[in-house]
Amino acid sequence: MNRFLRKWTGFAVIACIIVLVLTPASVFAHAYVVSSNPAANETLDTSPEMIVIDFNEPIEAGFHKLEVIGPNGDDVTDGEAAIDPQKPSRLTVSLQSDLPEGLYTAKWNVVSGDGHAISGTIPFQIGHGDPGGESGLPIHSTTDGGSSFPGWSLLLVRWLFYGGMTAYLGAVVFHAWLLPRMDNAWGSERLKRRSRVLWLSGLIASSAGILLSLPQQTADDAGGGWKEALDPALWRQTLVYTTFGEIWKVQLLLLGGLLLWTLYLLRASRSNRPSQLPLLGAMLLGLGLLLSKAFIGHAATVDLRGPAIAADFLHLTASLIWLGGVGAIAFLLPAAAKTVAGEEALKSAPSHLPLSWQTVRRFSILAFIMVAILVLSGVYGSLLHVPTLYSLTHTTYGLVLLAKIALTLICLLLGGWSFLRGRQARKPLNAAGIWTELGAGLAVLLLAGVLANLPTAAASPGPAALIHQLDDGTKVTIRISPNVAGTNTFQVNVLGPDGQPRSDVDQVTLELASKEMDMGTIEILFPGGSPPEVSDLITMGGRWNVHVHILTSSLDSYDYDTELTVGNP
Repeated sequence: MNRFLRKWTGFAVIACIIVLVLTPASVFAHAYVVSSNPAANETLDTSPEMIVIDFNEPIEAGFHKLEVIGPNGDDVTDGEAAIDPQKPSRLTVSLQSDLPEGLYTAKWNVVSGDGHAISGTIPFQIGHGDPGGESGLPIHSTTDGGSSFPGWSLLLVRWLFYGGMTAYLGAVVFHAWLLPRMDNAWGSERLKRRSRVLWLSGLIASSAGILLSLPQQTADDAGGGWKEALDPALWRQTLVYTTFGEIWKVQLLLLGGLLLWTLYLLRASRSNRPSQLPLLGAMLLGLGLLLSKAFIGHAATVDLRGPAIAADFLHLTASLIWLGGVGAIAFLLPAAAKTVAGEEALKSAPSHLPLSWQTVRRFSILAFIMVAILVLSGVYGSLLHVPTLYSLTHTTYGLVLLAKIALTLICLLLGGWSFLRGRQARKPLNAAGIWTELGAGLAVLLLAGVLANLPTAAASPGPAALIHQLDDGTKVTIRISPNVAGTNTFQVNVLGPDGQPRSDVDQVTLELASKEMDMGTIEILFPGGSPPEVSDLITMGGRWNVHVHILTSSLDSYDYDTELTVGNP
């Protein structure tokens, strides 16, 4: 059984790495264009005064660029691109007056609200002359803007921080909660040395992750390589004009506090009877660093930022404490068990219960709580970023999320198995089971890193079915396909309480209004006796309010509102 679990855990880790390596760089983008003026491939009669591009979320004040290349290859903008202070998701630039006829291409670069650099092109034409055939340019193309900076660097920096905090917090939790208090509270010199190794290596790794994240983020935002990463002028732009820069300065302060407190912790570990204060302070400073990470990512861009950031923080904290506890049991518990010469060394436990199983039982409780938090916060985050079942099974984000859920369930089973074995204290501690759980946990964190760099599934919700039941039992079903910006097929079915189509419906009117920006109202009519399907245009992706008005032959009417999430092609 143990060999089987180790084998398939190894396969899972390898599969995660393959998914990470083979995922195309073009999907590592988070914001996207919802509309532009001029629109992509639009033909204008006269020269426009400016270019306006609206994104689905606010963009950062730094590292934005918008240039328009004319037929002769020159930039025809008049001044610098700017972000609308009244609408931080809008990028604008003025154009030179009286531009000649021909094909133009707007090239934009921005940093999305979650800190990822993206870029794209929007072609348009002035005049109705032949621009020379098909342009072949992408429509609202969105790509990773930092392709020259090695893609693995982002994951390496993130994993330095995650791995370091896992080791650091794992050792703290081990001494603060998992290891029963003994006469010699810190155990033997061997246990002290191993604990110091985890604290120092964890501090060094997490410090490297935080310090290297500034040049890495700068290079990513600037769309360059190592040259941009080491440019102090660009560092200043990152620190002053981006959300990442603000959070990084807070992280630097917390890191300094953690460094000083770790020195205090290491000194306290030399005492035979230290208080819990050094461990408590180290835990609080570590949690502060994890909280700061929650302000950089998907959670920082949703409408209800508070609950989303809290869920992201709890999710990351539970993951690292749980995995750190597993690692501490594997690395520290063998040294701690050897410090107990006899069962009388335990102060408050029954003499028949070995130290190792007391620790495992305590960890079983902690693991159950942490995994429960992990699941609940993960479900909440999934509901924010995966709007439909279709998007869960038809997008890269959804499929990776399913793999992460599967591995989390494996961890739950392993944790439950360890707990049941812990009830039978006379059985020896199964080291293979601990290392198997640790391997599965590492795979879960690896998939979490992949998800953080994938666009959410909200951009691909798939065909929609809006179902609503009226007070009199009438059931209204509205189907929209393919449910993306552009031409869609709308279908409305109105069934009576008996489940049969109502013949007294004279007209159904749908009024669509964007909930993200003022785009006017799209009105779609279904007159009585007309075909049940109507084709019409949805002008942009994002969230739309759908007002439904049903008029019957007896002049009775029914009105209600519902919400539709539209994807992007």
